[in-house]
Amino acid sequence: MEHTEHADHGEHCSEGQLAAALAVLKEAGHRITAPRRALLELLQKEHGPFSADELHRRLPTGLCDPVTVYRCIATLEETGLVRRCDFGDGIYRYEFNTGEHHHHHIICRACASVKTLDVCFADGLERMVRQMGYANVTHTLEIFGICAECQKARRPL
Repeated sequence: MEHTEHADHGEHCSEGQLAAALAVLKEAGHRITAPRRALLELLQKEHGPFSADELHRRLPTGLCDPVTVYRCIATLEETGLVRRCDFGDGIYRYEFNTGEHHHHHIICRACASVKTLDVCFADGLERMVRQMGYANVTHTLEIFGICAECQKARRPL
């Protein structure tokens, strides 16, 4: 399921966001490499979520190979700068983790378009779980359906 549409969250890459993200990398003991910087800039500007292959194709030609993209993503995810999305198709996708902009996705089963849902009903559940004594609580929620365009076109599943 290669996804064809990416949500624009109205968040654009700013020098302040990039500087803060690079500071997080440095504080975690990681070098600021050209591929890491380029991935952060891309994910801040276009948000995603993108598969590793999609990210590699969107980077400047010759900047790095696909293995380097996977390694960079692992580092960015480890430091909390990138969030992994699992749409249940065996392909992880990644987006910039802004922290303050928590959201979920709805994915069309027919055309694989992705829309952002800016409402989260699970935050109350997370609070309840924390009150039960759990730490480092997170959640993921992805919703699947057939978009209106695919319904009109009568595209099969």
